[in-house]
Amino acid sequence: MQQFVIFFLSALSLISFTGHSQGYRIATDIKGQTDTVAYLGHHFATQRYVDDTAKVINGRAVFTGSKPLTEGIYFYYSPSLYFEFLIEDQQFSISGEAPDVVATATISGSPVNEGFYKMQRFMAAKQQEAEAIRNSLDSTATFEERQAATEKLKAIDNEIKAFRQQLQQEYPGTLLDRLLRLWQTPQIPPVPAGMDSLQFSYQYYKKHFWDGIDITDPGLLRSPILHGKIMDYLDNVVVQHPDSVIAAVDDLLAKAQNSQEAFRYLLITLTNKYEASPVVGLDKVFVHLVDKYYLTGRAPWSSEETLKKLANRAASIRPNFIGNPAPNITWQDTLGTDVKLSDIKARYTVLYFYDPDCGHCKKATPILYNAYPELKEKGVEVLAICTATNDKRWRQYIRENDLQWVNLADMANRTNFRFYYDIRATPTVYILDEDKTILLKKIAVQDIPEVIDQLIALEKED
Repeated sequence: MQQFVIFFLSALSLISFTGHSQGYRIATDIKGQTDTVAYLGHHFATQRYVDDTAKVINGRAVFTGSKPLTEGIYFYYSPSLYFEFLIEDQQFSISGEAPDVVATATISGSPVNEGFYKMQRFMAAKQQEAEAIRNSLDSTATFEERQAATEKLKAIDNEIKAFRQQLQQEYPGTLLDRLLRLWQTPQIPPVPAGMDSLQFSYQYYKKHFWDGIDITDPGLLRSPILHGKIMDYLDNVVVQHPDSVIAAVDDLLAKAQNSQEAFRYLLITLTNKYEASPVVGLDKVFVHLVDKYYLTGRAPWSSEETLKKLANRAASIRPNFIGNPAPNITWQDTLGTDVKLSDIKARYTVLYFYDPDCGHCKKATPILYNAYPELKEKGVEVLAICTATNDKRWRQYIRENDLQWVNLADMANRTNFRFYYDIRATPTVYILDEDKTILLKKIAVQDIPEVIDQLIALEKED
């Protein structure tokens, strides 16, 4: 009987230990912590999510769970305190003093966090050095002083790079190592003889940008660093032309296709990014994503309502891609006479969609109208198209501002021009060539004269 009890207790202990080892236990002991509740959470791209809560008693808190946490950058948060750490090891402790836990922390049971805190301290010190150098310069600084400061900042940058490389050698294969790779940039080798230096360097840099980085790595996804690198690649490495960006986003999504988590994050992020892209013409990327991924069943998490909205949004953008013929709408002038877009004969045509009661339009209309005589001399016609349906208010606005250009409207709402020209806000501007092909769209009114001059200059070059 006694042997049975001993065996039973031993087995129970083993089960308890095994179950505990499969979960997580993170103990914190922060002197000066006065809050009574703390939260454990993680990053995921640009967002933060809470995973657990714990009571804080005399600065001590313990977060525990039966399932292991996914690797990533996690954080401790309370109303008066915030600090970060890595989850790779599942059982460790952090002690330190508020408010600067990083500077005072002692780590037990997690070598990777020892390296992570070593990095944070080093970076904080170097940032202070760099800030002091920048602050030492003012408007009276000489060229020599600025040059010397630049050299000092370069030296600090080289120290940081060397320190990161040293950490990677100390913690190979760990989450810290993989995170540090995200800060690395391709080192351009010597340019082969006979090759264009700029072209070779760019192509090499772009081709090797993702070397050693797995964008499906759950630990990297649970950090803001990977998201930043993706945005840097798409905004600063890829040529900002729709076809180039489409090829790049397809390549990234192909890299992520074996991870549902990474693929979903990336597709949603890219869709949101290019629907609202400030770069003219990149809304074509949004339509491509909708057509290729959402409407072909490759986004199974999307509801029918979401898919319908995306399809409708893509349908409203598709007719007005840069390079497309402008939708040949027939509007009416103030006399009720039909005016068809294709009937307008001009070197360039500016479509200015506005609402008489729109605050932005009230500022933009005078700017464009003041530029109108000079634009007219250069062969440019402006069609000022009212998007509202109050005929009396439209005519009153024209009289009050003495607008002697081509005033048009569709008061009966027969043409659905708001859909075909994707009018979601006013003012909205399109610039068309002589054949009514869309050259540019949704640019600022004040930029129109300069853009027209650039287009004319390009004509002369051709």
